Amino acid sequence: MCNQCVRKGLIFMITWFLSVSPVHANNDALLTLLQALHENGTINTETYELVKQVAQQEQTQPQVVAATDREELKQVVKEEVAEATKDQPKVTSKGKFQVESKDGDFSFRVGGRVQVNAATYAEDKLNQNDGTEMRRARLFAEGTLWHDWGYKLEYDFVNTGSAGIQDAYLDYNGINGWKIRTGHFKEPFSLQNMTSAKYITFMERALPYVFTPGRNIGLGVSTSGNHWSFATGIFGEGIDGASTDNDEGFGASGRATFAPVFAEGRLVHLGASASYRATGSIDGFRVRERPESHVTDTRLVDTGNLDTDDYARFAGEAALVYGPWALESEYYYLTLNREIAGNPDLDFSGYYLQGSWFLTGESMNYKVEEGVFSKITPKGIVGKGGIGAWQLAFRFSSIDLNDRDIWGGEEQNFTAGLNWYATPDIRFAANYINVLNVDGGPAAGDEPSVFQFMTQVEF
Repeated sequence: MCNQCVRKGLIFMITWFLSVSPVHANNDALLTLLQALHENGTINTETYELVKQVAQQEQTQPQVVAATDREELKQVVKEEVAEATKDQPKVTSKGKFQVESKDGDFSFRVGGRVQVNAATYAEDKLNQNDGTEMRRARLFAEGTLWHDWGYKLEYDFVNTGSAGIQDAYLDYNGINGWKIRTGHFKEPFSLQNMTSAKYITFMERALPYVFTPGRNIGLGVSTSGNHWSFATGIFGEGIDGASTDNDEGFGASGRATFAPVFAEGRLVHLGASASYRATGSIDGFRVRERPESHVTDTRLVDTGNLDTDDYARFAGEAALVYGPWALESEYYYLTLNREIAGNPDLDFSGYYLQGSWFLTGESMNYKVEEGVFSKITPKGIVGKGGIGAWQLAFRFSSIDLNDRDIWGGEEQNFTAGLNWYATPDIRFAANYINVLNVDGGPAAGDEPSVFQFMTQVEF
C-alpha cells in the first residue's frame, strides 16, 4: 500500500479517535501501536512522527483538543490530507479506467472493444460462405497533455501492420469553442458513418455507407453549440498513402448538424455533408458492397475500377426520437468526373430508412456536440436485478450503381433486428437480412437472405 494512502488512513483514524473518545483514553495503547507499525516498516518515519504528534497533543494539552469542536477538527484534517495527497493522481474505475493528475492537466485512459460475428446464408445464385469472424478487436489509449492538448491511438488487432491503425490523432482545445485535430481520423460525413460501430442500431451500416470517405490523414476543425455542430477538414489518403506509381489523392469534407429539439427522450436531428476528392490516379475509384453482412466476402454490387479524375459526394440526414421510438434516414449522392476522353461522367445514389422501438422503455442517446448517437444505458442491468434493454428495429436500404456505360448493380435490402443490451457495455444482436432485388451488376437477380448474430463487449 502506498505511504500516502496509509498516512491518509491513519490521520482519519486519529481524527475519529479524538472526535469520539474521552480525553486521555487509550492514548498509550495508540502510541504503542504506532511505534510497532513504524518499527516493522508499515509506516515511514515522517508519517509516524506526524500521527504521534497529534496523539500526544491530545494527551498533553487536552484543553486544546477540548476547545476544538468536531467541524473545526475535520477542517484541519482535510487540509492535512490535501497537503499529503496534493500530487496523488485521481483514478476513475467506474465505467472506464482513467488516471488524471490532481490539477487536471494530464490524463490517461485505456479501453477497447471486442465484436464477434456469426452468419448463415440462404444462398440463391452466388456462394456466400457461412461462418464466424472476429469483426473488431480494438484497444485504445487517449488522454490530455497540458490541459489544452488531447490525443488518441486506437489499434484493431483483426488487421495486421499499419492496416490495424484506426484513430491516431492530436487535438488542440485551447481556442474557446473550437477543436483543431491532426492525424488519422474519420472525415466528417454522414450520421451512420460518424456514429461509432459500437452504437449503430444494426450489426452493419446500411448499403450506401460505401459512399462515405472513412479515415484518412488530415487536418480538421470542429465546433458546436447547444443545438448544433460543425466539422470540416482537408485530407490526404490513409496510413500508407499513395501507391508507388501514383500521386496521393487529396480531398476535403464537411458536415453540419442541427437539433432544434434536444431534450431527454426527445430529439429532432437534421444534417448535411459534402466531400470532394481528386484521385491522383487514372484508376482512382471503385464502389462495391457486401449485403450488409461482413462474414461473407461476396459483393452483390460492384462498379469495378473507374477512370476517375475527381468526384464529389453529398448526404442529407434526419432523425427523430420520441421516448422509446426512433426513426433515422439518409440519402447519398455521388458524382464522378471521368479521366478518359469520351467516357461519360457518372452519378450514383443510395438511401436508407430505419425505425426502432425499445420494449423496455429506454431512449436513443445523442451527443449534440458531435451530432451522433451514443451508448445505451439499460434501466435495469443484468447482474443487478434487471433484464437489460431490449430493442426491435427494421430497415430498408437501397443503392444504385447503374449509370451510362457502368452496370454495377442496383440492390435493395430489408433488415429486421433485435438488440439486447445486458449492461451499458455488453450487447447481443441478431439480424435477419433479405436481399429483395439485385438489378444488373455481377450478381444480377441474386436474392439471398442472411441470419447473423453478434456478441459485443466494450471496456
